[in-house]
Amino acid sequence: MKSTFNVTLQTPIGPQRGVLAMEEERGILSGSIRAMGSTSFFKNGKIDFNAFEFSGVLSMGFFCTKYQVKGTLSGNALAAVATTGYGNFQISGTRVTGAASASPTP
Repeated sequence: MKSTFNVTLQTPIGPQRGVLAMEEERGILSGSIRAMGSTSFFKNGKIDFNAFEFSGVLSMGFFCTKYQVKGTLSGNALAAVATTGYGNFQISGTRVTGAASASPTP
């Protein structure tokens, strides 16, 4: 699976739009999330049918925070929660490229 999503993060400073790119190979998830003026790359995430998780560090100048994202895919819709040191951010998104089905873990 290789997909791109337009996403909206609900943050303390208001909704922030971004782009999430995910690529799955044999149940291992990698990709990037571009939001709030920065891009964070991740690897070694997991995807199992429609559930996924990944983590990384978002760095924006002097501001840097670790995050962990857990979510689900349903057709072209994505719903997730990013857990950070600054709270939990709800993420919603719509697939704009890629297949509408996740691969099962072998």
